[in-house]
Amino acid sequence: MRHVFGRRRGVMIDVGANDGGALLSFAASGWDVFAFEPDPNNREQLERNVARFPNVRVDPRAISEIDNQVLPFYTSEVSTGISTLEPFHPTHLATTTVTTVRLDTFIQDHDLTEVNFLKTDTEGFDLQVLRTFPWESQSHPLAVVCEFEDRKTEPLGYVFGDLADFLVGLGYTLLVSEWYPVIEYGMQHRWRSLRRYPTSLHTPAAWGNILAVHPSLTRRTELVIHAAALRLRVRRAAERVYRV
Repeated sequence: MRHVFGRRRGVMIDVGANDGGALLSFAASGWDVFAFEPDPNNREQLERNVARFPNVRVDPRAISEIDNQVLPFYTSEVSTGISTLEPFHPTHLATTTVTTVRLDTFIQDHDLTEVNFLKTDTEGFDLQVLRTFPWESQSHPLAVVCEFEDRKTEPLGYVFGDLADFLVGLGYTLLVSEWYPVIEYGMQHRWRSLRRYPTSLHTPAAWGNILAVHPSLTRRTELVIHAAALRLRVRRAAERVYRV
C-alpha cells in the first residue's frame, strides 16, 4: 500500500498486526501507526520489529464490540497467524485472556482526528471490528483492508457478501483479492485473482482480502496488487526450477 499512498504521512490502525509485516513500510515512511496484537508471542516479535520506530504504538488488547471485556484467547501450534477469540481449528487452545476495546473508544481516547488506513486481520471478526469504527463522526479512511473466509465467519453470523456490502454502503470501491482454499494453515498458499466487486468467489471455500479504497485510488491499487502477484508467481516459478 505504500506505493498507493505515496510518501504522504498519515495514521494507520492495524488490528491483528501479527509480527508487523503490513505496517513496517508505513512506519518507515513516518506514519503514526497503532498496532493491536493480543497474541503474546506475536506481540513479542512485533515489538522487536518496531523497536526502532517511535511512531509505532503496540496495544495488547483485542478490538471487539464491547469495551473492557476479559475473554479467552486461542492460539495454535500449527500457525502463528490463526490466533483468535473463537476457535475454528482442532489445534486451538485457550492459552491466555485478553481485554477488549472498541475502535471508536480508542480513537476518542487518543484524540485521533483522522485515520487514513485501516487494516484488520482478526481470524473471523473483521466485520465486528469494522462496526466499531466511528463512521458517522469521522472522515472515512482512504483505504480499508480486511480478510474474508466463510468457514471462519459463518459461525459468527456473516459471510463474504455481508462484509463486502457493508463497505460498499460506506462509499468504497472494492477489489477482491481471492486465494485458493487453504490446504492447511501454516503452509504456503496460492493466490488466484483480483477482481472488482460485485463479484462471486470461484468457490465458497476461498479466502482472501477485500481492499476497500476511495474511488480515486482504485486504478493505482489494482496496479500495485497485480505487480505484487506477478513477483510472487515469478519467485515461485524460480523456486520450482531450482528444486528441479
